[in-house]
Amino acid sequence: MKHKFLILTTSILFAFIAGAAIFTDSDVKKNKVLMELVMASLDKQHFMPQDMDDKWSVTVFDEFVSRLDFSKRFFLQKDIEQLNAYKKEIDDLVEDKDYALLETATDLLESRVSECEEFYQELLAEPFDFSTQENIELDKDKIEYAKDKAERQERWRKILKHQTLIRLVDKIEEQDKAKEENDTTVTIKSFEDLEIESREKVQKNYEDWFKRLDKTNEKDRLATYINAIVNTYDNHSGYFPPKDKEDFDIRLSGKLEGIGATLHEKDGYIRVVRIVPGSACSRQGELEVDDKILKVAQGADEPVDIVDMRLDEAVRLIRGKKDTEVRLTVKKLDGVTKVVPIIRDIVVLEETYAKSAIIEEQGKKVGYIKLPKFYADFNSKNGRNCSDDVRKEIVKLKAEKVEGVILDLRGNGGGSLRDVVDMTGMFIDEGPVVQIKARTGTPYVLEDEDSGVFYKE
Repeated sequence: MKHKFLILTTSILFAFIAGAAIFTDSDVKKNKVLMELVMASLDKQHFMPQDMDDKWSVTVFDEFVSRLDFSKRFFLQKDIEQLNAYKKEIDDLVEDKDYALLETATDLLESRVSECEEFYQELLAEPFDFSTQENIELDKDKIEYAKDKAERQERWRKILKHQTLIRLVDKIEEQDKAKEENDTTVTIKSFEDLEIESREKVQKNYEDWFKRLDKTNEKDRLATYINAIVNTYDNHSGYFPPKDKEDFDIRLSGKLEGIGATLHEKDGYIRVVRIVPGSACSRQGELEVDDKILKVAQGADEPVDIVDMRLDEAVRLIRGKKDTEVRLTVKKLDGVTKVVPIIRDIVVLEETYAKSAIIEEQGKKVGYIKLPKFYADFNSKNGRNCSDDVRKEIVKLKAEKVEGVILDLRGNGGGSLRDVVDMTGMFIDEGPVVQIKARTGTPYVLEDEDSGVFYKE
């Protein structure tokens, strides 16, 4: 069957996805509605139409399976053969809003992950023999899926041995350097002890990895599947589940409503790793770095235990509207457990925003502006934006009589096009800045609307 569809740009797709969950309490029905909304949006909005046919299906299939098992450590060849039944059918599955491939692949993957979780610790229980010369291929594109469980386990053995060896070599080199420099702060250990430490480190890393895999839920798998569809022909379009859309807005605006603490998950506990200066929890004063958060309550409501909870789920319990109360049950470094009540407020992430500095060398001064992203607050009319902030930084630099300005855009992943146009206008007198071409109609040119140059050498 051949259909036509269009891939939708990310910013347009958000509005449909964020509201998809309200249609019904049934996951099956919700997912059907979600697929219908996504494909309808793609069909109406994206710039370049694609044929939904067997060729397209194969491309989506390969992308989806690769995302499920990127390094080919879990699936067996017979699993891929089973999934191949859907390889040319995805166009029809999408048309029928049928998630048979997703369900089958998820069941297979969870089974294979459980198998590997059972044997990897056995492989790390005994020292590896580094006197035997062996080869390992690390390029996923040059290896096939293991033909059976024995071949898969042997592949895992080599991977674990290789990762242990890397850590072992680092430890040996560290000791050798300490010996050369007579550094007595480094304890010299035997090869056997270093090998044990290296294996234990690898095992700890894998324990954490499998814990994260075990916490992968149906919504995560669904997002992987839909993004395999959306991303196949356009890496700049994507499906954001509501929680990812919320995170995107925070990254782009540089602010959120919450308590103002940076959290990290380790060994099943949500730990505080940073307190944002001036934030709600900073002003309250009782929450501290290294505190473990055990429970979260919304005001006087019954607290929710968050031990072993996914970090993103715990964060969403802690975040909330400005002026609302959250009560955190925390365990201090000294072992004392207490309840910390915090009234949520606006949290400003200053690292998001433009910053300037002056570089002085050989008697010359050059202005430097770091712009992490082209940020803007689309949810607030008076929200902060990068063009206004860069203008303010340029004013500061001009007052210092710099001889030039460096605008550092390294790592800048994009953002507000309108602000890019406004910012460009600071450096040119007039004229076109960028041309936009939609699916239909003539190209639209965004121009510098202000005559004159705000900054020039």
